[in-house]
Amino acid sequence: MPSMTRRGALGVLAGAVGGTAGCAGLRGEGSPPIQRSWYTGIRDPSSVATTGAGHLIAGSHSPFRDRPIVAGLDIRTGETTWTVTVAKGEKSPIGVGNGRAYAISKAETMVAVDAAMGDTVWQRPLAPIDDADPGVVEFAPIPLDDRIVVPISGTEDDVPDRLVGVARADGETLFTHPLPASLSGAPGATSGGVVAPLVDGRVLFLDRTEAVEWTREIGAPLSAVGAADGTAYLGAATEELLALDTATGSVAWRGSLANTVFARPLVTEERVYVGGADYTLRAFDVASGQQVWRDDLGNAVTHGPMQVGDRLVTLVGGTHRIRGPSGSIPFSPTELYIHEQDGTRVRAVPLDGRPFEDGGSVEWAQAAGETVYLGHTFGLTRIAPEAITDA
Repeated sequence: MPSMTRRGALGVLAGAVGGTAGCAGLRGEGSPPIQRSWYTGIRDPSSVATTGAGHLIAGSHSPFRDRPIVAGLDIRTGETTWTVTVAKGEKSPIGVGNGRAYAISKAETMVAVDAAMGDTVWQRPLAPIDDADPGVVEFAPIPLDDRIVVPISGTEDDVPDRLVGVARADGETLFTHPLPASLSGAPGATSGGVVAPLVDGRVLFLDRTEAVEWTREIGAPLSAVGAADGTAYLGAATEELLALDTATGSVAWRGSLANTVFARPLVTEERVYVGGADYTLRAFDVASGQQVWRDDLGNAVTHGPMQVGDRLVTLVGGTHRIRGPSGSIPFSPTELYIHEQDGTRVRAVPLDGRPFEDGGSVEWAQAAGETVYLGHTFGLTRIAPEAITDA
């Protein structure tokens, strides 16, 4: 059954306090830099997601045992309605599919939670990861039909890098596939398997039965993977956006960039959008790989672009963890951009400064449902949808 801890109750209070748009200045000074629906005090949030039924759920990286690995939120107010906790240990982002949320913890635990009621559907052990570096829980579990693929990979030699397949029904282990190197970014899912980028410059495709269909040598560390319609898209430190045929691993086209890519490319029916460490947002034709437009931004793209309605939302700056020996690097300033899909810049919103001090600095941005959420050091902000769609 769902639990409501003391910190969870405080989260409810924080959600209620911040539940009125424009009340961010209660503890800070001035108005928030962008209109928000609410702010809630989930400490060190990891991610958010909405289900097909409209339920909003959130996770937390926090290592404390009484802070949720998965929490249900009222999408109108940010009020916490239920929480699921596990033993002490840093936690992963959440993966969502078929009305459930999945997450793992360095407490060597994986959970599946009913996103509507907050009931734990199953909980299973997941060892060894407790002594590994924090990167081992950096990536969300990936729902894939009747199974969940769990990426487990740090950046140090303290844990076996691997993809673990577990049954969606009961969490039973279906396979454990060792990886030849650490993951360099979040894997991308297709209907038939998972595309995994590695820090040694290779990318491999593992199908849902654990068979490696192909491995491709790119020669440089790779970004998170965006995949759609039989093609996987990822940025490489070779200063390219690559389109790979997921059936064969062959390179369909290469788009020219001016630096590496930190974030997952966004794929739509006609375009691939990618933000680079070269301070630039670009759109490429999905069929030919020709660049359609570009816009120079104020810093390295760390999250997005994300699609919200017919607009694109991109976060630059913030503290970004780079896989490999570089570790976490702060990029300043932190700024949110809104574009039309034809490249027209609609709005640029600086996010540094006191109006956000109630939640601390902005760590990430993520689209879910009809809008974008900002993860702070100490809380979670829901941007008002009209601040994006009507800007």
